[in-house]
Amino acid sequence: MKTIGLIINPIAGMGGKVGLKGTDTPEILQEARKRGAKPIAGERTKKLLFELVKFPEHKEISFFVPKGDMGANVFKTISSSIPTLKWQEIPNISISRKTSREDTCLAAEFLKKKKIDLLVFVGGDGTARDIIQSVGSEFPILGIPSGVKMHSGVFSQGIEKGVEILCNFVRNKVQFAKSEIIDLDEEEFRQDRILTKLFGLGFVPQAPSLMQLTKTSSYHVNSEKENMRGIIRSFKEIIDSNILYLLGPGSTIKELSKAFSLSVYEQKTLLGIDAIQNFSLVEKDLSESDILRLIDGREAKSTRIIITPIGGQGYIFGRGNLQFSPQVIIKIGLGQIDVVATRMKIENLPNKEIHVDTGDLDLDNKFSGYIKVLVDYENFLMVKVV
Repeated sequence: MKTIGLIINPIAGMGGKVGLKGTDTPEILQEARKRGAKPIAGERTKKLLFELVKFPEHKEISFFVPKGDMGANVFKTISSSIPTLKWQEIPNISISRKTSREDTCLAAEFLKKKKIDLLVFVGGDGTARDIIQSVGSEFPILGIPSGVKMHSGVFSQGIEKGVEILCNFVRNKVQFAKSEIIDLDEEEFRQDRILTKLFGLGFVPQAPSLMQLTKTSSYHVNSEKENMRGIIRSFKEIIDSNILYLLGPGSTIKELSKAFSLSVYEQKTLLGIDAIQNFSLVEKDLSESDILRLIDGREAKSTRIIITPIGGQGYIFGRGNLQFSPQVIIKIGLGQIDVVATRMKIENLPNKEIHVDTGDLDLDNKFSGYIKVLVDYENFLMVKVV
């Protein structure tokens, strides 16, 4: 029997769909709720557990969880549906009603002292920072992605890959190694600036095909700049003034916006989602509800999403662009998505693969196969989506 601690950060990811890029402070969390943000970490935990119980290995796991929304409430909700799921609530640990990073640290410290076999947490980079502060870099941990910022190399590639890791762990087929925990300064992030810092090393499963790598910055060598000029030139030739283009975050897409006009490039946010039509900026830094409002009533195939994989990780959805929610993607259509990247960016992806983690497993599976990526002037690569 394996003993696994599971800690949920109930506010992780709430800022994503409403365009706030995180919820690290009480003020931003309050603003997220004002904008209609809903908790997502608990729901992702439920999906993880329902996926896990499809495998016999789940009977060999005993979970230890904190009280309330940090764990116990989720297990109580699904226990009647999964009677074979073994779990117990951590005793004598006081969790505040609104929950805080102090609660995460307290629960993690308790679980380490209990000498569990593995600590699983559901959250983002901020949660990873709290966990590593509490248990150190020699204690085995696994992150299940549910945040806005997930640049650290401590997370599974998604829910299904997380389940595969847990099953392998039960079978004693998982080795551990250290990986970087980094985080963005949220205030700088909201000002469209990137400031990252290394906070420590996590002791995580060594499974390249199942774990995401630490995000890497874009390269700036001459060959890549030449590549980018070719991508801009190619894209410029196919722009339709009747189409509403939704440009995702990232320096690649920022550079691509030059295809529309210099004015669009100057106004394009580096880290947000912006709407362009007829070579002009329509709206910038959109939330999920903003996007749904803009596309409401538009004819089919009159909107396109333009995105690029995250450097070093390969995600096109589910990391840093939660505003492109399953509802948005389905409404616009999978055939209305353009992916662009320099050749070097694709070459430096693990196994040259792209990933999708929208939170909707059925939708994620629809992306399986290959996707066409514009890598130079009138030049495409077919890249595998896993």
